[in-house]
Amino acid sequence: MKNLLSHITLLLILICSMNSHAEVILHGTRIIFLSNSKEATLQVSNEGTQPSLIQSWLDNGNPNSTPDEIQLPFVITPPIARIDPQKSQTLRILALPNSNQLNQQQESLFWLNVLDIPPKPKTTAENSNFLQLAIRSRIKFIYRPSSIKDNVNDAPKKLSWSHEGNKISIKNPTPFYITITSIFSKENRKLDLAPKGVLVSPYSEYSVDNPKQLSQLRFVSINDYGSSTEEDIHF
Repeated sequence: MKNLLSHITLLLILICSMNSHAEVILHGTRIIFLSNSKEATLQVSNEGTQPSLIQSWLDNGNPNSTPDEIQLPFVITPPIARIDPQKSQTLRILALPNSNQLNQQQESLFWLNVLDIPPKPKTTAENSNFLQLAIRSRIKFIYRPSSIKDNVNDAPKKLSWSHEGNKISIKNPTPFYITITSIFSKENRKLDLAPKGVLVSPYSEYSVDNPKQLSQLRFVSINDYGSSTEEDIHF
């Protein structure tokens, strides 16, 4: 019984900590860095009642990599910042001179990490135990060369779809990353072939399972502003 109570107490602390400290908000779902721009910015605000310390860094796709292991042609300022309650902080991402060594014919994808480190709880009791959680948010950071003349808003319409047996193939003939959040049946939206979403890289092909061999389908994609659009799928 004692062990059971200990586990229940730990679970309650975990839930309370997650609710109370997941209060640093990123005002954006992705960042588009245009190669002919000097910088890109992201607004981060603290909606809580306590100050938070945030650490920000970019990675190249490995969520387990640490800031000291990563060498990318961008710099974030400030990399560490304190945000008081109900205040905000602007993160600035600047390109280093060697950013022009990135592929200039298609987009490059990186990820922006923002780690929210909550303050240590105030306590007067000796030997007090507490569980402290640091919450990390991670969003897409896309480098887009100015040499690309295609309209990014037309990219989802240019996807090529085909099906064979229990598989659907998606070909992306564009230089853009295309985020698909759902591939669903026209007759029943709950029949979703991509419930976890699909990210189709430039000039690449991706396949999804279609166990029921559905043929009347639509898909939802996300644009630069985080808004969704729906299109019919034509085989």
